[in-house]
Amino acid sequence: MLLFVFFAVLVWYGAFVGRRRLGGIAALAAGMGVLLAINAVHYRVAQIFGYEHLVPVFRVILYPYIALVGGVGLFMIWLPIELPRGELHCRACMYDLSDLKEEVNGGDPCPECGATLAEASTRKGRRLARKRRHARGKLAPEPMMGIQLRSAPQEARDAADDQDEQRQSADKEPLQGALAGGVQGLDDRQRGCVA
Repeated sequence: MLLFVFFAVLVWYGAFVGRRRLGGIAALAAGMGVLLAINAVHYRVAQIFGYEHLVPVFRVILYPYIALVGGVGLFMIWLPIELPRGELHCRACMYDLSDLKEEVNGGDPCPECGATLAEASTRKGRRLARKRRHARGKLAPEPMMGIQLRSAPQEARDAADDQDEQRQSADKEPLQGALAGGVQGLDDRQRGCVA
């Protein structure tokens, strides 16, 4: 039963994303075609297995469902594509640039997608700006300036690592002196270890 809900939402999503364009009409037409194909296949299967008397029961459910999916899909297609109310907006991402008029007219890129006005005026430039925006969304976030919060276990591990490094450097210094000066350069405790 949930399959019907998911299918309807999928068709409506396609109609909404492609509203006022050919993509929305194609999504709705594909959804309606799938539903009509299910109706035809179900009738053929009912003829093969001999339960034609139950087909009207299925159609009592299917026909209102087709009307619902088609009606809401048509409504979604006719919804307007809202543009920003400001007098200047980026044609690539529809970001409102009214407050940045001087900067953008001077050649600065849009802060949302990175497209300049000249780049956003062409289809190729808008496509490039969308790719750039999606690539930027996949990057790891930049570290923030300011206070870095650490957990207490991390601080303890960092302190332990610092102590280990100090011990290792202190252990290396006498050995380096011993190698350079021979056994004479060692103190009594270290001579006993060597001997």
